[in-house]
Amino acid sequence: MKYKLIKIISAALAILALSGCTPATDSETSAIEADVTPEPTEAETVETTAEATTEEETTEEVTTDPMAGMTNPYTPLNYEDMKAMWLSQFDLNSVYCSGGAQTSEANYRKMLDKILDNVAASGFNTVIVQVRPNADSMYPSEYYPMSKYVVGSYGKTAKYDPFAIMIEEAHERKLSVQAWINPMRAMTTSEIASVSNDYLIKQWYKDKETKGKYVVANGSNYYLNPAYEEVRALIINGAREILLKYEVDGLHMDDYFYPTTETAFDAAAYKEYKENGGKKSVENFRKENLNLLVSGLWQMTKSVNPDMIFGISPAGNINNVRRDGADVDTWCATEGYIDYICPQVYFGLEHQNYDFVKVCKTFSDIIKTDKVKMVIGMTLGKAKSGVDNYAGSGKNEWAEHKDILKRCLEHTESLDKCIGVAYFCYQYFYSPTSGAEVKETKTERDNFIPVLKEISWK
Repeated sequence: MKYKLIKIISAALAILALSGCTPATDSETSAIEADVTPEPTEAETVETTAEATTEEETTEEVTTDPMAGMTNPYTPLNYEDMKAMWLSQFDLNSVYCSGGAQTSEANYRKMLDKILDNVAASGFNTVIVQVRPNADSMYPSEYYPMSKYVVGSYGKTAKYDPFAIMIEEAHERKLSVQAWINPMRAMTTSEIASVSNDYLIKQWYKDKETKGKYVVANGSNYYLNPAYEEVRALIINGAREILLKYEVDGLHMDDYFYPTTETAFDAAAYKEYKENGGKKSVENFRKENLNLLVSGLWQMTKSVNPDMIFGISPAGNINNVRRDGADVDTWCATEGYIDYICPQVYFGLEHQNYDFVKVCKTFSDIIKTDKVKMVIGMTLGKAKSGVDNYAGSGKNEWAEHKDILKRCLEHTESLDKCIGVAYFCYQYFYSPTSGAEVKETKTERDNFIPVLKEISWK
């Protein structure tokens, strides 16, 4: 039976509005893992001792949204053994978009059918679908502009809703669907001018009082600054829109936290905080801001539907994660932040500083409550390239062995807090447009897929 989208009437969607209302190149593809998780330096070491991140009690986040009390009665499809595939904007860009415009619906459906058939046939039961990579949207949204990855460039509208079709077709195949958001990273400094004035992010960009505070340039990108309640409300309300509008099974947040340690990024917000009597260091101030955002997302998710799940996927190097303001120690030790943690353990078994076993243990050790589970993230990226330039003595492991992911997968059975795995990403398995197998990863895949189909963490 088909899973139908929850119908939200136009008037309600109008109330929702806070404001009134490129295909990947070879070089981009090779940089996907760097885009998902910062690589460690050889000098860094994994720390398992939790840092003291708060000097004051966390205050409850308050968000105002006309639909805050609305619920979605859908019964989520989630598996006790999660076997997930990440479908990123890089995977789907050439499926969504062709020749600088949205692909025809017929062609999109044809390519999507092949993608989901391949995912299901490989033993996966869950897809984690990117819907918000750059403060934009892969579906028609009241809060965020249509993504360039879907319609070709900012300022355009969609001819049809690709995410609605994704959910319908995935559920037909009994695949659970999690909506994947990047909460803070926005479009580039050159792209934001093309965004419609209808959206808050553009209004903040144009307003001299909020530009540089609510939206902050760092390098070539703008970022949303979670130090402000208005910004956290936009992120939370935008996520609520997804959970109310679609029959998704969960919400998934990735690892882009604070983009820099430079104090200039949020100097104005920190100055206001100190003037109002705040005592925290800038590092703990940032962790508190992210704690408010994360707990707000969790509370919102449970208010929409208590059976929907919310998880976060931080980078595998926990030092980098803590440096970027993510208080994973609190999230994993305290109920009310996340349902699962999914560390991106994108390392081999012979990595000199961050071997797979050690990193899995690091994250397992910080889980202090039965309410938080663990899903282990893995990648075929190094199986494709055959090299890990950051692995020290283990640099050539991926060229010398073709059963690394099989052995890593088997190791997860020994992790008592583990409930599944997630793999980055589809284009390392198959071509998104043709469905052809990726020959460089075939041997690794052939070795671990049979194990994936049979494994259970119950």
